[in-house]
Amino acid sequence: MGDLVSMFLHYFSKKHQARKSAKELLESAERVRLYRGDLLSAEAIAVQLDLEKKLSQQLSEKSFDAKGIDQALAELHHTLVKNGGKVYPISSLGDFVEMIVMAVIVAGAVKGLLLMPFKIPTNSMWPTYYGKTAVVRSPEAPAPHLGQLIWHKITDWSSTYLIDAEASGEVKIPLEFVGYNDRAKVYRVRQRSRESSLQEIVIGNTVQSFSLPAEFNFDTVLLRTFFPDFAEMPLQRQDGERWEKVIAKAMAENRVVESPSGTVLLTGKKVKEGQRIFNFDVLTGDMVFANRIIYHFVNPEAGDAIIFRTHRIPGLSDRFGNPSQNYYIKRLAGLPGDELFVEEGKLYRNGKLVTSPEPMALNCQRAISRGYYGYLADVGNQPYAAPLSVPYKVTQGFYTLGDNPSVSLDSRGWGEVPPEDVVGKPLFILHPFSSRWGWAK
Repeated sequence: MGDLVSMFLHYFSKKHQARKSAKELLESAERVRLYRGDLLSAEAIAVQLDLEKKLSQQLSEKSFDAKGIDQALAELHHTLVKNGGKVYPISSLGDFVEMIVMAVIVAGAVKGLLLMPFKIPTNSMWPTYYGKTAVVRSPEAPAPHLGQLIWHKITDWSSTYLIDAEASGEVKIPLEFVGYNDRAKVYRVRQRSRESSLQEIVIGNTVQSFSLPAEFNFDTVLLRTFFPDFAEMPLQRQDGERWEKVIAKAMAENRVVESPSGTVLLTGKKVKEGQRIFNFDVLTGDMVFANRIIYHFVNPEAGDAIIFRTHRIPGLSDRFGNPSQNYYIKRLAGLPGDELFVEEGKLYRNGKLVTSPEPMALNCQRAISRGYYGYLADVGNQPYAAPLSVPYKVTQGFYTLGDNPSVSLDSRGWGEVPPEDVVGKPLFILHPFSSRWGWAK
């Protein structure tokens, strides 16, 4: 009789634990979609939703299938690890602090009606709004102590990376071939895919990999660590143009060579195993409240920073033709009927130089000391491009530009934004607790 009772209790205990685990995992899946939905591809979201549905169906079955639930839990967990970034799993005190801040944001907003929490992932609107940026220190600089790490995580939302060499030899930067310019080969720093978190560097003949935030551009760390003089050049296309000069100089000096791991740039920096090679912080993007109600009462105006859906912008569909599921933030440069033109870094609207708001005026002035490098007329050869090298008349949509035109993919590359897809404008920068904290510009 005792064995029977024991089996009975074990069955229901296991059933209860499985249902509890499933419920917690489904809640985590919902958080991943909420906080990272604007960064994930449509395919990634679809796969995750299918697995959430599969797990929910397993729970709703009358008969308890422990094996089926365990399998569904494992499949969803594996997908959430890929999709979750710092939202899932919570792996450190810093990540826990970040999740607490996010929870406060969601709880404090009037759920989806008046305000919307929005994390800015890229630097297309820098320096007005920050995406992921880096603070780079000399490899020999002291490492922050624990108290500093916790404080910086709370105030700046930053993570410190201290990376030591796993082998001895010269540090080499992997390059990739991008084409020809007057029969000369053109290279750039090898890019990892947006979804990948692994960055590679070559030391001697050893390829060393380390994990970084998937959306973080490591090029700026490489430039400021190994070529600090080039990093300070006040060039309009910023790091892109600086790297062109670094690579051109290296090619002239025969420091771009083939290796077992592919084409590499020899930095001239030699290290020993265990020696520090990188010392930097990654500051994640601003967390803002978006005012979702304002455009129900007034129309967007030229100069507004707007947040919009991108699912009806063909130029942002993935390579399979699936529409983008992201939200973007850009500056509204032109309304229907406006004529826009860029000349010598200045933006003209209807024949007049744009003088407001301040970020647009500073770009027109090329206020480099404040981080505004001026406007560029195009972003390269894109299928839906609407460049401003010649006057462009806005048709029925909104024409948008980033405040950081050299890195922003905006209407110059994919055309106009349908007005009905605008969901609001930034209202308040809630985090980090820096000089930018407060009402949005």
